[in-house]
Amino acid sequence: MQAMRILYALDSYRPNIDGVGISIERQALGLARKGHEVAILAPSQRFANYEESNPHIRVCRVRSIRVLLARWRLAALPARPTESFVDEVCPDVVVLSLPFPLNRAALTASRNRGIPTVGITGTMPEWLIYNLPFLRPFARALNSRLWRLIVAFYNKCDAVVAVTPTAMSLLREHGLERPVHVISNGVDLRQFKPRPRDEKLARAMGIPRKPTVLYAGRLDSEKCMDVWIRAIPDVLKELDAHFVVVGDGSEKERLVTMVGKMGLERHVTFVGFLKAADYCHVYSLADIFAISSPAELQSIVTLEAAASGVAIVAANAGALPELVQEGSNGFLFPEGESAAMANRILAILSEPGRAHRMGRESRAIAQRHDLERSIVKYEALYRGILDNPRQSSRRWEAA
Repeated sequence: MQAMRILYALDSYRPNIDGVGISIERQALGLARKGHEVAILAPSQRFANYEESNPHIRVCRVRSIRVLLARWRLAALPARPTESFVDEVCPDVVVLSLPFPLNRAALTASRNRGIPTVGITGTMPEWLIYNLPFLRPFARALNSRLWRLIVAFYNKCDAVVAVTPTAMSLLREHGLERPVHVISNGVDLRQFKPRPRDEKLARAMGIPRKPTVLYAGRLDSEKCMDVWIRAIPDVLKELDAHFVVVGDGSEKERLVTMVGKMGLERHVTFVGFLKAADYCHVYSLADIFAISSPAELQSIVTLEAAASGVAIVAANAGALPELVQEGSNGFLFPEGESAAMANRILAILSEPGRAHRMGRESRAIAQRHDLERSIVKYEALYRGILDNPRQSSRRWEAA
């Protein structure tokens, strides 16, 4: 079968670490391994255009500027370099993500050249609001406007991918008219799998052999980690446990200070981001993966935890309920309620063997989200779009 040329436009990409960039990079690498020519267009780390050497995919960087009061960069005047790169790559299909400057330039360049476009949605307006601090006072008023902006962007694409049924419902609710295909971000079941406790990693990180609750991911405002931390004292009243936070972000310093003021330093370990070889092993240290974020359209880290055979305690918000079968592989708790979160953690840890049994069920749920299966679905979708870009209406089952 003939190889396709696929171009991805990403306004947030390495060295930024976020779910959209990670999931699309994994998809891109998977399609490259299947023999397709894959390129990524992303903001540079300075005010200059350049290409990066990469053995699997071509990465073109567009000059950028740092966003005020944020840690990431936006492409600056991206129209011309984007047009030049599109002409050079001559893609069969262009895959878009967020309606930011680089993606908008890629959409315009693609439409002007008759190149089919697919929009992949993997984030909610809360991500933008909470990562631009000056917008937070206007969060409620901005939310609906940002949804309109997002949906207007995707309505210009030939087709749209929602990573979960929840995401599809939100898009339809806010006016999306284009064909929607539900395809999971997927998780690498060979990389993330149940493992024996990695004692070497535990010693290196200073993690004691106690019942352990883990969170991994960005530490930014929309993750609501203060809810997570406030649950800790209620757990410690009933049993001796340890809490591990893997990741970094704009809130880390405040959260470390919060733990100190609450006198919890002995019970909480902040690790920072781990190298890939260690990261997939960190889940082996956990009895429970707990997540308090109310704004997840899927949650890659929760998928990874489930694939690793870990019981889940999650906020009953966004798409997280799709990954938690109540009482089977974990529990949900009302958004923002620390005491309820602690109660769910205790319900698992206080019963011997329950975390392990729930972990087996988590693995079974994760197997429905096999990354290889998602890549096959994306490959079929892109071929279908090429055959009939403006009338693609077939819907796919969730991976």
